[in-house]
Amino acid sequence: MADLQFQLTDDVWQKMLALEGAPISAIVVWDQSMLDETLDEPITPATRAFVDIDLYLADQTKLELYGASITNDEESEPIIGLEDIGETLARYAQNGAMIDEIASGPDEMLVLILSNQRQESLLVAVSAWLEETWDVLPEEIM
Repeated sequence: MADLQFQLTDDVWQKMLALEGAPISAIVVWDQSMLDETLDEPITPATRAFVDIDLYLADQTKLELYGASITNDEESEPIIGLEDIGETLARYAQNGAMIDEIASGPDEMLVLILSNQRQESLLVAVSAWLEETWDVLPEEIM
């Protein structure tokens, strides 16, 4: 099992660069987040700003993203609400989502820039992540 990563060090960044351009086969958004225990206020689906996400890439890499916030661009506020976050990511997945770029945010935080065939982009800022492999896509499990 891979180690949980919290910072995008130079070595980790070099390894992550191989994921740029990777098509996303499936996206799973969890209704709880690793960050929930650290927040002062109780979280409801309508007030959720941080989610845990599994990205299933076409090369059978699975990125488990913990404490992720999603914005449309650097100036936008994060998308709030589990339903809005899920719908936004589902729309990207339906329109050929891919990891366009690996970037670094404050304190060497991982930021994934997702794009799709409609030339839309999303920024996904991640508190922690894990890289694994997958054998079966989530919809094939059910």
